[in-house]
Amino acid sequence: MTHKSSHLDDETFLAQFEGQTLDPACFDHLGHMRLAWLYLNRYDLETAVESTCRGIKLYAESLGATQKFHYTLTDAMVRIMAMRFGKSGFDSLEQFLDMNPDLVNDALGVIHQYFSEEWLAQDSARCSRVEPDLRSFAN
Repeated sequence: MTHKSSHLDDETFLAQFEGQTLDPACFDHLGHMRLAWLYLNRYDLETAVESTCRGIKLYAESLGATQKFHYTLTDAMVRIMAMRFGKSGFDSLEQFLDMNPDLVNDALGVIHQYFSEEWLAQDSARCSRVEPDLRSFAN
């Protein structure tokens, strides 16, 4: 599965993202997943979650898109990716994406297995991590 940021190697992608110089066209849904994938492969879960959330928030702010960032959605996506990553070994992001088409095509639907729309609509969910109201990540 090809994504818009695939012309960049991982180090360049991360450096541009962290330096807030990454072209927004490279940071679509698959770009978000690539970032989470890279951090999950470099750090423990909590550090990967925190780095992903903090980084996306700062990147959104640098683009003047502060309302686009949703902490709990980002946190949940990284945790779901980590759960799936832990169940099977994946050699590449492309292999992971190919084996998890629901995360590519309907990530919100997957997240709604854990969170109700009402729960995610809370201001606290947008600004910080809230625990799932439907199903725990531990299950």
